Amino acid sequence: MGIRVLDCTLRDGAYVTEGSFGENCIKNIIKNLNQANIDIIECGWLSKKKHNNGNVFFNTPYDIEKYKLNNNSKLALMFDFGKYNPDNLETNSGIIDIIRIAFHKENLDKISFTLFELKSKGYKVFLQPSNIMEYSKNDIKKLCKQANSSEVDALYIVDSYGSMFPEDLDKIMPLFAENTNENIELGFHSHNNIQLAFGLSIQFINHLKPRNIIIDSSLCGLGRGAGNTKTELLIHYLNKQGAEYKPDFIWKIIEEDINPFYSKFNWEYNSKRGLSGIMGLHPDR
Repeated sequence: MGIRVLDCTLRDGAYVTEGSFGENCIKNIIKNLNQANIDIIECGWLSKKKHNNGNVFFNTPYDIEKYKLNNNSKLALMFDFGKYNPDNLETNSGIIDIIRIAFHKENLDKISFTLFELKSKGYKVFLQPSNIMEYSKNDIKKLCKQANSSEVDALYIVDSYGSMFPEDLDKIMPLFAENTNENIELGFHSHNNIQLAFGLSIQFINHLKPRNIIIDSSLCGLGRGAGNTKTELLIHYLNKQGAEYKPDFIWKIIEEDINPFYSKFNWEYNSKRGLSGIMGLHPDR
């Protein structure tokens, strides 16, 4: 079984910080995540807007070349389908390894060309269907068929609103496992509005043995709504299972760059976020 961790602090955290981290903070986060042996580091969003220094909205992969390290960690960027023109992406030059595409269910039939275009340019492509809780059983089978035919590298279960309970995940996981080609990694991206993100991540790991899987997480859970699965907790759990992540680098970056955000931003649980999770409502942030 292969389990990879994708840290999305800089990308999902952009909802909280409005994309502004500061150049030194971005460099420090990427450097320490790499030294901690995090498998994939998501550096931010692909955007049609011009890139500004210290921001994690990038127009092309060349905008993050200054953050590129000689490392083993893979680097990723995400864009929302329909909000970014993939024609801006040149053939992969090695700056970015992975492009993640987030899309809404109504666009499932429209994404095939984009998937093939990115694959033809040499990128690994991860498919991120927003709010899997609104998909029926047949919708999920259709999604898996689309992933298979497009030969994506990973397909995700995304709990966008943090509304998933363990029994929901139990119903969804077998559909993905049974209908997706074995060479496609299965990923899980959770939000913590009802305080279950970390527990659901463990459930996903234990259920999908021996598939190759990816778990998304962020430092201190920094992310939209009540945040995500926490990287520092996830790697502790995985190390107990035999992984070799280096937590000292994680705690270092939390102390230096994430803890100061608590005085400026809020991404922890509150009653409003809990209610939005229970009711399956889109969070304000």
